[in-house]
This record gives sequence, structure tokens and C-alpha cells, in this order.
Amino acid sequence: MFDPVHCGHLAVAELAVEALSLDRILLVPCKLPNHRHAASASGPQRLDMLGLACAKKPQLEASPIELEREGVSYSVDTLTQLRAADPDTDFVFVLGRDAFEGLPRWERWERLLDENLLAVVSRPGVSVSRESADLTQLKARQVASPEALFSAAAGKVILLDELQNPLSSSLVRAAIGKEGLTEDRGREGWLPSAVQAYIEMHELYRKSVSF
Repeated sequence: MFDPVHCGHLAVAELAVEALSLDRILLVPCKLPNHRHAASASGPQRLDMLGLACAKKPQLEASPIELEREGVSYSVDTLTQLRAADPDTDFVFVLGRDAFEGLPRWERWERLLDENLLAVVSRPGVSVSRESADLTQLKARQVASPEALFSAAAGKVILLDELQNPLSSSLVRAAIGKEGLTEDRGREGWLPSAVQAYIEMHELYRKSVSF
């Protein structure tokens, strides 16, 4: 969703770049979510904020691929579209462990697992339950190294180191709705300064106080 993009998102992306030696990371705001509430900011606004957040990070790129596609945004369709457009590139779907935990609720989730490589990043307080791990055949799919991941055409999952950053977009929105933005917010590692300025300029999230 990236509603809004925050420093935790960027930390996950940079962790994946370093751990997997990736050339670049595409950050993709969805147009219409399938299993979540609609975004508070518009698609173009979220894309603008991503562009600002990535401006000084050459390996990170904001992508409008889902905003440009009609209908509900399904990750399985996005990955299929990316592979078709660039068949010589190895794509890895990077997601948080909390999202991975809910994968069986996603559209065509088994196909997503079968046809792609996944990298899962944890954060404090989130773990994969035994039921979810069994359901997604995690043990059968898990590999221990980037080399093993990229040696497979698809269907493999690597667990990356836990990221010590509990920040979430809902927490940011709630804080803005209750307190507004302060000068300290950026220094605390919540928002890139350019994103903070954009939110203030467009008066985003002022009424968002719920999780």
C-alpha cells in the first residue's frame, strides 16, 4: 500500500538489496487492494511519495505498474506482467513475514508461490505460525542462501534476517491524525524528510486515527 511510505519500508528494501545482491527494488503501490481497506491517500499521491523517498537511493524505484492496470491489484498478476516484460531478469517478491502469514488468503496464492521466488523479512513480534508454515509448505520450499534461491527457477522461499523496526503505515497515520507531524518525526526515523514535507503540504492523514 505504502500509505504512506516510511523509513521501515526503505529499510526492508535496502536489507533485501544487500542480502540478495539485487540490482534494484521496485516499490509498487497497489491501486485497489483485495484483502485490505482502501488507501487513505490516492494512488498518484502514494506514487509521488515513493518517488521522493527513492530519489537519493539509486537501487530503489517507484513503479506505477499496478496503478496503471484496471481492476483489483493482485500480486500474482503483477509478477506475471513483470516477468513477461523482462524474461531475462530474475525477479524476487520481497514481503514482510506478517504478509507471508496471511498468504493463503491472497488471490491464487499457490500459483504465486509456485511461479516465483520469495524473500520474507520479519519484524519484531511477527512469526510464522505452524499452521501457516505447513499450509504453504515452507519447509519444503525454504532455502538457506541467495545462491540456492537464484539457482531455482521458481517455488523457493528465503527468510531474511529480522528487521528491528516495528514501524507501520497505520502507526504513522494514527500519529498524524492525533498529533500532526512534528519536526522530531523525521529525526526519529519515521518518515523521509521529503515525504514528511509532502504530507504536510497536501494535509494528508489528518483525519486518520484508527488502525
